[in-house]
Amino acid sequence: MVAMLSDKIALVTGASRGVGRGVALELGRQGAYVIGAARTARADETRQWGADGPTVPGSLDETIAQIVAAGGGAEAVPTDLADVDQIESLVCRVIDRHGRIDMIANCAMGFPQSFEGVFWDTPLEDWPRQVDVGVRAKYLIARFAAPHMVRQGGGLIVNISSAASKDDFYNVAYRTAMAAVDRMTSAMAADLRPYGVAVVSIWPRWVRTERVLIAARDPQPGFPVTEEDLAASDTPEFTGRAIAHLACDPDILSRSGKIFPVVQLSHLYGFPDIDGVQPAMDDYTASWARRLAAIDDALGS
Repeated sequence: MVAMLSDKIALVTGASRGVGRGVALELGRQGAYVIGAARTARADETRQWGADGPTVPGSLDETIAQIVAAGGGAEAVPTDLADVDQIESLVCRVIDRHGRIDMIANCAMGFPQSFEGVFWDTPLEDWPRQVDVGVRAKYLIARFAAPHMVRQGGGLIVNISSAASKDDFYNVAYRTAMAAVDRMTSAMAADLRPYGVAVVSIWPRWVRTERVLIAARDPQPGFPVTEEDLAASDTPEFTGRAIAHLACDPDILSRSGKIFPVVQLSHLYGFPDIDGVQPAMDDYTASWARRLAAIDDALGS
């Protein structure tokens, strides 16, 4: 059986852990050649969560090794996604080695010391942690990749965002970053649509990332995870399946510039999580899917 993404070149940021790692693994499983980018290259470079918190596992080398062990193709490009020169070099390396970029999964996000608290009491570094990597890096990746995708006559850029762009949870910097990502997606889509390049924002819900599982066992500051949250959570690979189906959609330009919860995409395209179970369309997702569609209708998009 031919894999969904055979012969496709996929650039995945934040691929050392979390949603980015799951996306990289699933795109590799579906036949894409994956270029993984993140700051943590090796397992001995992992960092603590907070000054005295636990070490969060995950590295590029481990992600790439898992893809290759499963029969896929992948390479690691250690990149500080807060550094514009390293981002430009990353895109240039992909083009020099592979000649094209078929899809980009912008998954990287900076984490603050705490997601809670009023904005005037939060550390000043919370803003650059979440906005520089969570927004600016996505912009720069797309900025340097877009000319190549335009010359190709097609491509897909997927920006990982969150319902916090429209709903009031977590801190102001996070909500602002997610709102900026969603607006940036629609703006980029307007510029790229005439050239056959699509840009989409997607909203994962609770995802069983390393941080979520750590917080469920030992609550971290400002990041509580309950048993109910875990029961309504998905694997990181589930988001990768959503991206793979978007990449294979022959009518993807009709979805460009829009926002889709991942569970909604599961029902639109009919795919389950990697355990074979398709999550139900929960009330929260269904409500936001309706509201997002109404916003699109009002804007005429």
